[in-house]
Amino acid sequence: MTKKWGLLVSAVAFSAMLMTACGGESKDQAASGTQTTSTPAATTGTAINIEASNWKFNQDTFEVKAGEEFTVNFKSAEGFHGIGIEGTDFELQKEGSKTLKIDKAGEYTIFCSVICGPDHGKMVSKLVVK
Repeated sequence: MTKKWGLLVSAVAFSAMLMTACGGESKDQAASGTQTTSTPAATTGTAINIEASNWKFNQDTFEVKAGEEFTVNFKSAEGFHGIGIEGTDFELQKEGSKTLKIDKAGEYTIFCSVICGPDHGKMVSKLVVK
């Protein structure tokens, strides 16, 4: 009987942890990851501002020009998130800015790179490179 209670308590604790993963980090906690650059948001040149909240981004589509540098300014407004851009080595976690250039025109998927809860898989946006 004691083993059953132990398993039940463990299962409930694990489920609670998974369900609150998006909101489990405070805004003051530092992001982990070696690629995060905690610099102020870009104010010159081409910039896209991506804000993540629980299971969504602030826009469905972002556009940039092929072959031109642009800066991604990323912020987690609610919960703990990160972003990656499919087909590139780009990644930011929690918040920061990073400049990159994509030479090939096309559509690239922006995705949450931190498992953040039940709708994590739906947390995508599109980067259109023209």
